[in-house]
Amino acid sequence: MVLYRYRAKTPQGKTMEGTLDASDQREVARLLRSRGLLVTSIADNREAAPPARRAPGPGASRSVVLGAGGPPAKLRLLRPRGLGLKEMALFCRQFAVMITAGVAILTSLNILTRQAASKGLHQALVQVAQGIERGQSLSEAFAARSDVFPSILINLVSAGEAGGILEESFERLADHFDKEYAVNQKVRSAMTYPLVVSVVALGVGIFMIVFILPTFVNLFMQMGATLPLPTRIIMGISEVVKTRWYLILGALVLLVASFQVAASTPRGAYALDAFALKMPVFGGLVLRRAVCRFARTLGTLLKSGVPLLVCLSVVERTVGNRPIAAAIAQAGEEIRAGRGIVEPLRASKLFPSMVMEMMAVGEETGAIDTMLSRVADFYDTEIDVTVQRLSAMIEPLIIVVVGGGVGLLLVSLIMPMFDVYSQLNL
Repeated sequence: MVLYRYRAKTPQGKTMEGTLDASDQREVARLLRSRGLLVTSIADNREAAPPARRAPGPGASRSVVLGAGGPPAKLRLLRPRGLGLKEMALFCRQFAVMITAGVAILTSLNILTRQAASKGLHQALVQVAQGIERGQSLSEAFAARSDVFPSILINLVSAGEAGGILEESFERLADHFDKEYAVNQKVRSAMTYPLVVSVVALGVGIFMIVFILPTFVNLFMQMGATLPLPTRIIMGISEVVKTRWYLILGALVLLVASFQVAASTPRGAYALDAFALKMPVFGGLVLRRAVCRFARTLGTLLKSGVPLLVCLSVVERTVGNRPIAAAIAQAGEEIRAGRGIVEPLRASKLFPSMVMEMMAVGEETGAIDTMLSRVADFYDTEIDVTVQRLSAMIEPLIIVVVGGGVGLLLVSLIMPMFDVYSQLNL
């Protein structure tokens, strides 16, 4: 028999640590699951002693953990306004370096306040420093500006204060935001290229139809040429654009306004997110992005010792897709009833089977946080591959569409020219 040290979550989301004698890690996981616990880590006590817990800093006993009371009535699925992921990552890494060097928290905040690149971060840090001076813990001071600092930062700082590993929490946050930024850039690059090319092609086409083509057509008509069907169609479009442009503009404004109104309602926003998952070309990219964010955020929180139900509440608000957020909320309800996390997520049929199998193995072996980190890294690579494939697919499609439009314009010009040429020969 070997003595194993474990960490597990109760159905209420509380963290438990202890030791068990067992033949292997699977037996430890089985014994803990039979007690209704969700295993998060198991280590051989002879090889991996638990990290030393330093005495909590001032105010740690008052540290706050957001989300323990369940999800808010209105999910905030987008990142907080005012701060970008890159700026957040830089702030967390600088804070971690200062704490590791032994600089006091209030002094670190004052230094970072003076160095803040944006006005929003500067003002927020001033208020955080004022909160520290009033006797608040760091997590409480961050929570007072939850409009700027995301819930994952607040909860990891709270866990770091309670465990005396504040610098480690900020390092994990910096890594988390760096990876989120890198993935966002990949997704943005996949969306930007076809959008820019399409807008430019549309602008050039409208310019040709409205200003260039009518000049040649008038010349052909003065020479007595017969206008073929493609030319008459293009001229009809040109006439509508020139004389009824306000109707087209009004229709576009109405369409955009209708879309925004639909997106502002819970049912409409849910339907739009569900449609995004089923889109023929970009749906796979949207799903991979959401799964990557889910796995990385949940793994980072669990690894830092944040209670499971709080983890799910944070992930629910940050995953970025409402159907997946609803599945996570349902999983939280199942966990409150004493069940595991994998089966409720599997029942939603939104998560890929590979993710569920890896999470199930992590749940059995007590290494679910490690498995989630591997899932996030895997889908990070998958997003990169998907972006490359989309670029390879979209480029020829754009070339065909733009080439077809150019060809139609050329035909509209060349056919009347042939008619004029034949009349001159006669």
